[in-house]
Amino acid sequence: MYKQIKYPIFVLLLSYSLCAQNQYYLSSSTGNDSNDGSQTQPWKTLSKISNNTLGPGDTVYFKKGDTFRGHFVVDGSGTEQSPITFTSYGNGNQPIISGSDHDDGGGDYREAMLVTNHDNMVFDDLEIQNHRTISRSGVGDLVSFGIRIEVSDSNANLNNFSFRNMTFKNVYALYWVDPSNQNAFNDFEVSGLTFISSWGGIINNVIVEDSYFTDLQRIGVHIKNTMGKTSTKRNTNFVFRNNEFFQIGGTCVLPVRTENCLIENNIFNQPGAKTNDKMIGRGSAVWNWYSINTIIQYNQAINAKGIMDSHGIHVDHSNVDTFIQYNYMQDCEGGFVEILGGNQRAVYRFNISVNDGWRVHPNWVNSDHTIWLNDKIGGESGHPSIDSYIYNNTVVINKSGNDAFDTAIDINGQNTRIFNNIFYATNGSGIGNQQGNYGDPNLMMTNNMFFGNIRNNFKTLDSNRLEVNPVFYNEQIGDQYGFQINGSSQAIDAGAAYTGNYAHPAIPVGASTIFTNVEEYPTVDFFGNSITGDFTPNIGASNAKNGEITLSNKSDASSDKVYIQNPMMSEKVVLFGIDKPYQYALVDILGRTKQQGFLEASQNEIILDQTLSSGVYLLKLENKANTIKSKIVVN
Repeated sequence: MYKQIKYPIFVLLLSYSLCAQNQYYLSSSTGNDSNDGSQTQPWKTLSKISNNTLGPGDTVYFKKGDTFRGHFVVDGSGTEQSPITFTSYGNGNQPIISGSDHDDGGGDYREAMLVTNHDNMVFDDLEIQNHRTISRSGVGDLVSFGIRIEVSDSNANLNNFSFRNMTFKNVYALYWVDPSNQNAFNDFEVSGLTFISSWGGIINNVIVEDSYFTDLQRIGVHIKNTMGKTSTKRNTNFVFRNNEFFQIGGTCVLPVRTENCLIENNIFNQPGAKTNDKMIGRGSAVWNWYSINTIIQYNQAINAKGIMDSHGIHVDHSNVDTFIQYNYMQDCEGGFVEILGGNQRAVYRFNISVNDGWRVHPNWVNSDHTIWLNDKIGGESGHPSIDSYIYNNTVVINKSGNDAFDTAIDINGQNTRIFNNIFYATNGSGIGNQQGNYGDPNLMMTNNMFFGNIRNNFKTLDSNRLEVNPVFYNEQIGDQYGFQINGSSQAIDAGAAYTGNYAHPAIPVGASTIFTNVEEYPTVDFFGNSITGDFTPNIGASNAKNGEITLSNKSDASSDKVYIQNPMMSEKVVLFGIDKPYQYALVDILGRTKQQGFLEASQNEIILDQTLSSGVYLLKLENKANTIKSKIVVN
């Protein structure tokens, strides 16, 4: 499903290893703080390394398999060319740094690692935890962080932080709050990784990639600026790529007052989870607030849950230029589109939404939506979002029997455009029948396709509608690839041209180098089919003209024509194009081989081990001639 694009990485990543200066080693199992801190004589505690000032090019190594409990307060900065690096050494599991369950008698710390007014750092191959159970003087009981990066100096602008191959898990405050209490919910700050700026300083140039977030009480990554709504200060240039978020109590990535943020190729699996009594249990995969230039693309948002919000990806208050494109959303409790008050140019395009909006216990009668544009800020009406675009999406609701459900449609905006979408509801499920509220006097709605149980006065808003079956490739596959269209579909060439009021809104790619490989205007559909120069585009997320079918995101070695039917699976991997023998291995996000074996030339299935945990894995196929790699998700 996802385009495989190579992106530039900040200069600090390219050069940090060239300028190493001091090297400090820590082992909680074999170290002693009286040692010299070398690999053969490592230090033991976090307090020891906290009391040493670090400088450009320094590296701090934590021994794998060890757990370090206490509080690591980083003292010192690197430079862009020579950052400070925090990483691991030895063999075994990632070293754990935890701010809880230590023996200094003072209660659990607010965070495991703290960086204040220092910058130019690389964090690599560490596990961060902080499950607080004992109060600490001066620290509120309702806060907890894994790593906290903060600016508390009006003259400090912090730059260049890289996180890769990291694990953030088991971060909890002492208690929880009722997620339906909006003020308490907003103030409940628990996260794996937090960036917070105040006093006029900002944080700039952050990349988080190839990392794993799980078992976090509320937020995976929180970007925050405390200067207030009228301030023009924002944290800038944040990239989140190739990460997995699994069973997060709230939101996975939350950009607040951020400018230039790219969120791509991530898996958001069960945001808003309620796996224990302390989990907050409310959260969309991503939502932004008072931010500028937020691009969210090529992600999977699956099984979002919660009594409020809990859409796949939603746009909160007062953002400018939010682009949600090429994402797959499935079984998200709140719904598909959520755009709250005060936004400018919030765009949902070329996404696939399957069975979103199934809320079992709605907090209010129409709290599960297919489309929801709200004109409120802080409960005050009269703040419509302007120039919202919802186009070329494929929206499917097809649950049946006791699982069948219906949704609402509320549109209170200004100059909203809804065009070239497929709305498909079958098997007793429906779209829009709970409520239909259309409060946009300038609503532009054209060339949509409707099939099944869809609210009639929503359909009739579109005078150029088609009411026919889109003729999907294979709805029974149960994934995004089944919702491509066959060559006989009337969706082909039936869309509105991308001109005039329906021209593509432009992504402000010139605003930052993090958008170097982002297209200003889309040139392909969800499946990679061209839309360039097409004055009769298809309706829906597929622009295939002759029934061409893409069954998978191709591997980097796609010339071998070996690909996976569905990268999301629970029992087996189904492969196409296996015409020669291969050794195979399933490797988890920490690099550990969890299953391996041999495929004969005619064998097209790998039966998954029953003990294999849910999560992201790299599937490697190797023989003398070729190596093929592809990401898969085991549910």
